[in-house]
Amino acid sequence: MLSQKSKDEIQALYRKLVEKMKLTPRMGQRVMIAEIAKSLGAIVEDDSEERCNDAGIVVVEAGTGTGKTLAYLTATLPMAMAAEKKLLISTATIALQEQILDKDIPAFRENSGIPFKFALAKGRGRYLCLVKLDKALQQMSGLLSTVDLFDQAPEAADQALYEDLLSSYGRGDWNGDKDRLGYEIEPSQWRHLTATHRECSNRRCEQFQNCAFYKARGELDTADIIIANHDLVLSDLVLGGGAVLPAPEKLIYVFDEGHHLADKALNHFKVEIGVRAQRQWLKQLEKALEQLITQGGIPSSMMHSIHTAPEQIAECQQALTFLWPMVQEMLGEAERLRFEFGRIPEELKGLLQNLKTPLQPLLQCLDKLNEALQKSLDPKEEGEFERSVAESFQAPIGILFSRSEILWDGLIWLLAEEAADVTPYARWMSKTAYGEDWDIQLCVSPIRVAEQLRKSLWWRCYGAVVTSATLTSLNTFNQIAIETGLPKWANFQKVVSPFDYPNIGTIRVPKLQHDPKAEGYQEEINNWLRDNINLKEGSLVLFSSRAQMKACNDVLYPEWRDELLVQGFLPKSEIVKRHQEKIDEGKGGVIFGLASFAEGIDLPGNYLTHVVIVKIPFAVPDDPLQAATSEWMESQGRNPFMELTLPAASVRLVQAAGRLIRKEDDVGVISILDKRIVSSRYGRLLLDALPPFKRQLH
Repeated sequence: MLSQKSKDEIQALYRKLVEKMKLTPRMGQRVMIAEIAKSLGAIVEDDSEERCNDAGIVVVEAGTGTGKTLAYLTATLPMAMAAEKKLLISTATIALQEQILDKDIPAFRENSGIPFKFALAKGRGRYLCLVKLDKALQQMSGLLSTVDLFDQAPEAADQALYEDLLSSYGRGDWNGDKDRLGYEIEPSQWRHLTATHRECSNRRCEQFQNCAFYKARGELDTADIIIANHDLVLSDLVLGGGAVLPAPEKLIYVFDEGHHLADKALNHFKVEIGVRAQRQWLKQLEKALEQLITQGGIPSSMMHSIHTAPEQIAECQQALTFLWPMVQEMLGEAERLRFEFGRIPEELKGLLQNLKTPLQPLLQCLDKLNEALQKSLDPKEEGEFERSVAESFQAPIGILFSRSEILWDGLIWLLAEEAADVTPYARWMSKTAYGEDWDIQLCVSPIRVAEQLRKSLWWRCYGAVVTSATLTSLNTFNQIAIETGLPKWANFQKVVSPFDYPNIGTIRVPKLQHDPKAEGYQEEINNWLRDNINLKEGSLVLFSSRAQMKACNDVLYPEWRDELLVQGFLPKSEIVKRHQEKIDEGKGGVIFGLASFAEGIDLPGNYLTHVVIVKIPFAVPDDPLQAATSEWMESQGRNPFMELTLPAASVRLVQAAGRLIRKEDDVGVISILDKRIVSSRYGRLLLDALPPFKRQLH
């Protein structure tokens, strides 16, 4: 139970922050602070100072304007420091991460008077690798010839850029974080400057003491608050927890933008293997081993495995040769083929097993070879390879080892058979671009990650806060709890928004003749937009499909050339910037956008006074995970539309509506151009879940 002392300290801290930051106290913010503190205060520790009771997890939906960042910092940091735990704040987007890092936490520290340290945690792919930068510059100068496996030699035109980056890092003007450069760098340029997990030799590297990634990691040890993202947290949990970040038992997590957690986890656990892509890296491996053997100096302990590897590569290539025509025939003219209930045909299983058999010893060989090459880079150890050989081959072998691991994991999950009472995995194949050609990917993914999150996160963490402006669907927390495996005993709260919705906004459903599925709907939408969008104001039109957005753009762009900005023609940030410039100049602006513009777009005041939602944002019907989940639900006698499709659409609709009101003095209109929201039985459920704006329904 929350002690009176902790309660008094948190209340005093909140009063101090409100006074010093000149804020208006908000009821929703107070409730959020109280509920988080109550949940964390109920934690009981065992002898290892770990949580041993059903408490400490709180889920808070806090609408726009609540001030949730200040609320959770006020409640969690004092509790974390008192329990000698670290506070980890995880976001779904870099934009929010940088806002918290650069603005919210510094302001909190300055005004709270609490002496705490904070640090940013990102994946190594965001940081400069000095070794790779040095190699790239040497290649450009003709001083170094490396193992040419990937046809990705750095462009000579980039030499000035790379030299400038090296100078900036050396002077201390830049910390090696890609996101802190202050300008965009192309992926084709950055890939020569950063190391993957398998390329990195860690403490054996000669540049370890100067490494940007490990400098950033070192700051985590002394930090009271760690700022991360959902992907990094999930990566750490998959590795067992405590591999990259502190162990879950030592952390109080805050998952801001928590509605993304399940989707991020699903994407994280998905494996995709392209048939042609596998043949390519196997050819690269064959070439690498040929060059390694030519170099000589292979240690006796590895002689047998390296000399037998070409035979295993040939067997893998042969299996892929037989696999390609089979998957082509199965896919036919379709773009995607999903296997019912995740069951792969026996003939396909047989070919995949033929690929798996020779891959196993090859994987073991690459594991051993990668370790030996890394060891040979360490001046403190006696390596089996000459250092010059290790420097040339460690990075490419590391990449190839990583690709072999991905293939192995994919085969394991493609060939696995779930028990009848276990939620099945979704398995499918799809056509995808591959260079200037195309490939067929074999894909496998769990349809639910609840069990994985339950075991690796909720049961282990010291405490956790999950928060977002949109956590409920159809006014309940059922969906988020089912998707993420949140325990039933968690404290679920929905706090009131400070916005006076009925007096500042209106939801309008105009009278339309056509249903979205009807033939005349597109023309009617074009005409409605032409007649009802005020080109002197700020408007956002949200579409559920790219095809429909294009159809509207084709008709209206010639008429709205000066006002219209369309997603896909410019980066999202540039569209927002240009739109704001138009409004600042006293002109009007219209944005056409898809799902990504229904979330994370902040256009307060006159920048946005009209949001148009063209259709109820139901999920794409051919999405393989959606289809597999629906199939499984139906097999259990459940209703996937009411349990899956409708709740997901409700969340998206609330997110879209949330673009309109960003501050207390904002005003505007939301127009929904889908008559089903008033004519269907489920439409009332969707409307009731929206903020209580004034209604104009026809």
